[in-house]
Amino acid sequence: MSNPRKLSAQSTLLNHFSSSQSKPPKARKHLPDQSVLADQAPPSKRVKLDAPHSPLSRSAKPEAMPASKFPSSGPQRTFIDLTTSDDRGVKTPGLRLQTGAKRIAIKNLHRTPRLDPQEYFREKWAEASEALNAIFEGREPEHSREELYRGVENICKQNGGRELSGRLVRRCYEQITQHIKPHVLAYTNRESFDLLKAIVESWKKWSDQVFLIRKIFSYLDQSYLLNTKGEVSIQFMTVRQFRNGVFLEQSIRTKALEGLCDLIDNERKGRTSAVDPNLLNESLKMVRGLDVYRSNLESKLIAESELFYTAFSEDTSSSLDLASYLKAIKDLSTTEQTRCDHYGLDQSTRFQLAKLRENIFLNNKLPMLTEPASIFKLLDRRDEESLQLLYAFLKDIMMQDKLKKPWADYIIEQGTAIVSDLEREDQMVIHLLELKQTLTNILMQSFRKNDDLGVTLRNSFATFINARKQGTSWTGNNSKVGEMIAKYMDMLLRGGVKAVPQSLGGAGSQATAKVDELEEMLIDEDAELESQLTLVLDLFRFIEGKDVFEAFYKKDLARRLLMARSASADAERSMLAKLRSECGAGFTHNLEQMFKDVDLAREEMASYKVLQRDRGSKDKIDLSVNILSASAWPSYPDIPVNIPSEIASIIDKFDRHYKSQHTGRRLTWKHALAHCIVRASFPKGTKELVVSSFQAIILYLFNGLGDSEKLSYSEISSVTGLADAELERTLQSLACAKFRVLTKTPKGRDVKVNDMFQVNLGFSDAKYRIKINQIQLKETKEENKQTHERVSQDRQYEAQAAIVRIMKSRKAMSHALLVAEVIEQTRKRGQLTPQEIKKNIDKLIEKDYIERNEKGGYTYLA
Repeated sequence: MSNPRKLSAQSTLLNHFSSSQSKPPKARKHLPDQSVLADQAPPSKRVKLDAPHSPLSRSAKPEAMPASKFPSSGPQRTFIDLTTSDDRGVKTPGLRLQTGAKRIAIKNLHRTPRLDPQEYFREKWAEASEALNAIFEGREPEHSREELYRGVENICKQNGGRELSGRLVRRCYEQITQHIKPHVLAYTNRESFDLLKAIVESWKKWSDQVFLIRKIFSYLDQSYLLNTKGEVSIQFMTVRQFRNGVFLEQSIRTKALEGLCDLIDNERKGRTSAVDPNLLNESLKMVRGLDVYRSNLESKLIAESELFYTAFSEDTSSSLDLASYLKAIKDLSTTEQTRCDHYGLDQSTRFQLAKLRENIFLNNKLPMLTEPASIFKLLDRRDEESLQLLYAFLKDIMMQDKLKKPWADYIIEQGTAIVSDLEREDQMVIHLLELKQTLTNILMQSFRKNDDLGVTLRNSFATFINARKQGTSWTGNNSKVGEMIAKYMDMLLRGGVKAVPQSLGGAGSQATAKVDELEEMLIDEDAELESQLTLVLDLFRFIEGKDVFEAFYKKDLARRLLMARSASADAERSMLAKLRSECGAGFTHNLEQMFKDVDLAREEMASYKVLQRDRGSKDKIDLSVNILSASAWPSYPDIPVNIPSEIASIIDKFDRHYKSQHTGRRLTWKHALAHCIVRASFPKGTKELVVSSFQAIILYLFNGLGDSEKLSYSEISSVTGLADAELERTLQSLACAKFRVLTKTPKGRDVKVNDMFQVNLGFSDAKYRIKINQIQLKETKEENKQTHERVSQDRQYEAQAAIVRIMKSRKAMSHALLVAEVIEQTRKRGQLTPQEIKKNIDKLIEKDYIERNEKGGYTYLA
């Protein structure tokens, strides 16, 4: 038989089916190789047959198969025929394919004898108890872990888990109370570090023992303890027993926590010899493993830390300045955070320690941190690192606004000192730009672009820039800064990048050094000049009274245009566009007209020269005239001078031509603003001299004189008709300056009435064209005062015009509203005080523009 077990199972099932028939089955012929004895199935094993392809069907009833009794000398046996014949006489299985059963289960008919459960429990517990003794004693159990595990498994399967769990709990408790606890208590009379080390070693040893116990009793843990209400896992039970039986003992707990905190305190104070990092790390692991970190250690650690932080704060704040104090608490905070990371302290502890540091180091020391004198020292030293720490600390406690007042006070103090420095008045704008650049860097780097501090910076600059009467070098209520900004812009537009100070990143000095080193480096001068003008424009924006700036800027622009002294025409146009953008078209109307006049004059001269060429009339002197609108340009004084006849005739000729082209116009000649190019022949060579008109007139007097002939001061004065001041300044530029085309007798740097002058026959220079600068007279205080007074007078006219416009549109207004409206409309042009506005109102009342009404206000008179 190929599969006797399977056939036996089928035979038994079919025998059961056939025995349930009411009629005895008929005997059939059997094939020996297809039949088996019904009692050959092993009685001691239970067999399941899964026959998805079995010919049995759940709904089909198997056909009864008669058993035949064969004569035999022994006992008779019943055989079952497993096949049938179809209609063609072919043997087929007795069970049909469509109706075969899918699953057949055969039960064991014999009962296996079982051992006594109590006896088995006692036997296995004895083995487990011996294993526990071996584990606690540190030796190998007699039985293998697999045997012990199987014993525990069988006990649990026989419902002995409860009893087994109870015995295990009692056995562990005995080990804790009788061995571990007495061992640890023996160290309570010794140093806290010794006790801490003993309890840590006991905990580690107990943890290792529990690990082995859990391996052996794993089935008890998984099948009974974790699935039974009121029971806990072996791990939890053993931790609880060690915690309650050992650690929470009053004498042990107090000294152990004291030793742990002492370890941390010694590490904080740098006592490396008294610190055992491994013990500290293992101690923290123990308290976390016993789940006493939050309930016992954390509160004590926070209390000890508070004492340490307080002592540290008091010591450092009393002995160190602000910068050193900030660095000290920064280093301590970094060390504390590193310690928390290294030892893995809980997030709650880190949070509480951080809040504790903020409260002790920052909140309690807030007056010290925001003391103006200390902050001023940091700002004076440009200590950006300390200022950054200060801002970061104050921001942590949401107190960064406390910096606004000392920040503003420092800016106003420094700015006022610069503006009021009469000795270095010429360097005012340079120092203001340096101050603003430094403060801007501090704002961007140290204060992290704080918006409120940025607004404070701008408001503080506006405060001291627009302060009235910062010095005594001028009178009136005008700010001096507007004038100095206009003069600084004039210096940049005349000199280009070479005029930029090195402290502001000037390209002139820097470029020279770089070219000397690299020999090949291109510098975009226009871009650098544009950048410097933008910086100056930032200061210009702070000025409230821009009329002072306009007056001085117009005067300097006129000089640059007439003398052709602009370093860059593009820079001039760009600056004009910036001013138009900042102040509007009305502010730059006259300035733009000045540029238009220069362009129109150039076209006028071009057409005049074409006309002269067409007429065949060519003058010996090449004349160029700038025709200016008197209303747009600054007013210049008329300086009397006698023009040589040759030049005077050419000027008269052009005057007649212009009047013939433009009826009704009158030309006023300003010879003081003219300049000339004179060709001079010296024994050592011919040169072209670029001189002013007054210098050219004086040099013209020496034509036709002999080499040794001289002219006296009085002779030159009578011929030229120049005033003494102008004559002395002009002769000094020709005979006493760098290029001495004349010689003076006697020699000296000053020109006197008795001096004699002649041509310097030994004059020579490497250049062919030489520019001889006129000795510039510095602007006197009287001239400066007149300019400011003129601006103030114009401001009063503007105030009166504003009052008339307002009253014409409102018809009637109260005094307070009218003053406020006038201040608002004239604020961009200049500052007006309420007293000045009141005076202008009285003037308009006298002129019958407005009148007072019964309500105390004003009414407009049509």
